[in-house]
Amino acid sequence: MKKLLLFIISLFFSLAIFSQECSDLFISEYVEGSGNNKALEIYNPTSEDIDLSAYTVRRYSNGSPVFTDEVQLSGTIQAYDVVVVTNGQTDSVWVSNGGYWSLPIDSVLYNLGDLHCSGIYPTAMYFNGNDALTLEKITGEVVDIFGKIGTDPGSNGWNDIPPTYFAGDQFWTSWTKDQTLIRKSTVKNGVMANPEVFMVNVEWDSIAKNDFDSLGYHRCDCGYLGISQNAFKHSIVMYPNPSTNKTVTISASARIETVSIVNQIGQIVYTENFSSGKKSVVIKGDFFTEGIYFVTVRFVDDSQYVDKLIIR
Repeated sequence: MKKLLLFIISLFFSLAIFSQECSDLFISEYVEGSGNNKALEIYNPTSEDIDLSAYTVRRYSNGSPVFTDEVQLSGTIQAYDVVVVTNGQTDSVWVSNGGYWSLPIDSVLYNLGDLHCSGIYPTAMYFNGNDALTLEKITGEVVDIFGKIGTDPGSNGWNDIPPTYFAGDQFWTSWTKDQTLIRKSTVKNGVMANPEVFMVNVEWDSIAKNDFDSLGYHRCDCGYLGISQNAFKHSIVMYPNPSTNKTVTISASARIETVSIVNQIGQIVYTENFSSGKKSVVIKGDFFTEGIYFVTVRFVDDSQYVDKLIIR
């Protein structure tokens, strides 16, 4: 009887956790670039369209325990689709109390946006690498948290180094300042409770500063016609995916030894060996025609990653 009761309790909690997956919006990409190159991509993992007017993005600046700025969202986000929210400052502005020019957002990034903040400081889209951000319902329910509310990690933000996960003076280790981050495809719901420690590398992959190519599309196991992946020990991201210019970049935390690509009928269209190993590989060629490809990445430790690539 006791074993049966423990099983029922375990099953109840498992179902409760499962029911939260793919059930509400979450942040799928984070852009913290130079100047006011700031953007968030929000993903709808559900099978229904969602009214964005019920949601707001809030910033908790410099370790503030209460939100300091917000951006009210609007419009509709379709099922398994994304909405990109960007900073809205399109001209240089003189900041008299700081004695400097506040530079405008890159026009390329701005044009990728579906929604923009007012462009008049302050709003939540003037965030820096040490600010916590939330996606919340207007009723006050938190559906996703980026960072840790009430904690200031210092001007260089958070990194992937324990025990504090603060970059401190080691600015080159930062994951949240001067970076673009993409949520891992295995993440199916937002962080709804303020974490004890923000371990950014657990749910996010990092690509280069001011890289916007992957905005506008998110690959998630909630809704993506992709290959089922097992747990993988290396951080890896392939972008843009879909690609519209016959070019794809593969970036990983470990050294890549070989990349091979086959088309839908099993023909090998590309293969290359990198004898010394590379952490970033750019693949471009006219062998890419519109369709679906399967990319196999083999690492120097002999581990392997397989994913689907769409060329449009």
